[in-house]
Amino acid sequence: MSSWVLAAFVLGMPAAFWIGARRADHAMKREREASESARTAALAAVAQLRLLQAHQQALMDSIDDLAWLKDTDCRFMLVNRKFGEVFNLTPESLIGKSDYDLSPPDMAAHYQAHDRMVMTSRQVERTEEEIHRPDGEIGWAETIKVPVFGADGEVVGTAGIARDITLRKRYQREVEFLARHDPLTGLFNRRHLEEQFEPFAARHPRFAALFLDLDNFKLINDTDGHSVGDELLRQLASRLKGEIDRNDLLVRLGGDEFLLLSPLGSDSPEALDHLATRLEGAIGTPYEIGGTKYVVSSSIGIAVHPEHGRDRQTLIKHADIAMYEAKKKGRNRVCWFEEALASETTARRRIELRIRDALKENAFELHYQPVNDARTGRIVGAEALLRLRDAQGSPISPARFIPIAEQTGLIEQVGEWVLDTGLRQLAAWRAEGHLNLRLAINISGTHFGSPRFVERLSSRLRETGVPGNALELELTEGVLMADADGNISTLARIAALGVALAVDDFGTGYSSLAYLKQLPIHRLKIDRSFVQGLPVHPGDIAITRSILHLAQTFGFEVTAEGVETQAQLDFLRDAGCPAVQGYLFSPARAAADFAALLAPEFSA
Repeated sequence: MSSWVLAAFVLGMPAAFWIGARRADHAMKREREASESARTAALAAVAQLRLLQAHQQALMDSIDDLAWLKDTDCRFMLVNRKFGEVFNLTPESLIGKSDYDLSPPDMAAHYQAHDRMVMTSRQVERTEEEIHRPDGEIGWAETIKVPVFGADGEVVGTAGIARDITLRKRYQREVEFLARHDPLTGLFNRRHLEEQFEPFAARHPRFAALFLDLDNFKLINDTDGHSVGDELLRQLASRLKGEIDRNDLLVRLGGDEFLLLSPLGSDSPEALDHLATRLEGAIGTPYEIGGTKYVVSSSIGIAVHPEHGRDRQTLIKHADIAMYEAKKKGRNRVCWFEEALASETTARRRIELRIRDALKENAFELHYQPVNDARTGRIVGAEALLRLRDAQGSPISPARFIPIAEQTGLIEQVGEWVLDTGLRQLAAWRAEGHLNLRLAINISGTHFGSPRFVERLSSRLRETGVPGNALELELTEGVLMADADGNISTLARIAALGVALAVDDFGTGYSSLAYLKQLPIHRLKIDRSFVQGLPVHPGDIAITRSILHLAQTFGFEVTAEGVETQAQLDFLRDAGCPAVQGYLFSPARAAADFAALLAPEFSA
């Protein structure tokens, strides 16, 4: 039997009978002097009453919730063991007391008002209400109160039972809090934003959305661990809350991304710039975590409602676009949304989707541009160049889609496809007898830095049967110098496979000659920007001669890119450049067309 059912039984008719019996007890006492027989009957009645009371008390005590009986004056006439334990008193000592003896006046008044409502309505009432706990804390109880009727049907009091639901309420509130708050920072989350955006817009017809993203947070997370990153985010959230107004809505979108909705007045541009400056200052102040100081900066994008979007998705998307523009311009800055940015973002998104589709559908193409001997014009190698077309078949410039692949993290998959396809094509040409052909493949920094790059390269060489010395990998100066010390071992492992290494676009970046002489470099490639001015521009002449002299000193091979005129070829040949490539000889061609260029004598 549940405690609720048991309570209904205990606090129902037996309680009414007990109240009536108490009245009978008083009547019999008055009649004791009337006659001895009446005295004997009264004693028997009192004994019966006490036995009934003992039975009822036992039943009440078996209930593990608070149970009580009150008279019409709201005084306790019977309470159970649990009731006494909660107030650290015996049940007997509570008889005759009221709520004012046990609870603060406001709560006592509330309890008695509820009792009177039950007696007046003559109905059962169920409620959840706050209770004053003996430890001083405020708790919650689920309470059922019923009117108690006498033999003639009049209300003679109330009976009640209360279950402590404080833990349940706390858990419920915690669940409700976590449903709309970020557990790490305590800030509102995306769900709260979704629920409150329209009410916020109704209260504030014109407001700004500031999209905040930390610039170098990932580096801290990767190098010092997520515990440091989490603590930094907690401190950051506290700082942001200190910079905003009570009418603002601050949300953690996830990771290191935050969104602030802030109402605008007539001085919106100046006020927003001032707010953004304060936020930048708060974010950029060093964080001390575990005795170490950390510094992060932020990129902030601003979009305004309703000018830049009336609905939540559009407004936040445009603020996000402005934030990425801030990152493109060098990070640690604020950018306002402009319509031109949306068009650019749409175009970028379209290209990103095309890259993803091309990876799934094997829709990329590799074209091959011949590398020619500067003196004889004979083909001595080829460079694999990636090509991509849109859904309508129009070509997308590599200068356009390669950076997007890098920014979206797709470049490693693309690089793996290029390496695999290029080696398979080289293996096919070698099977046709072109054993002296060396293929050059460009490798991105992200691809080169992946943990298993050398193992995958070695595996592909084995699978295709291509010897390492038939392959040349091209890396830019920026990739090589980003972590020169760390790259030395990786490059040495690649060189151990027999694979040659070339520095692409040499002279356009920054190279340390001290490191250059330590790296297992095979070739330098003179960038087309220096070749274009030959043989007229003095600066291009000087740079080209310097690169050729440097290569001769270090024992490097050299290839000049972008050779388009006979005059350029003549200069390079006379200056001692051994290899060239460019439109003067041939543009990049599809594999079948390139094979037609290979002279029979080129075969082994």
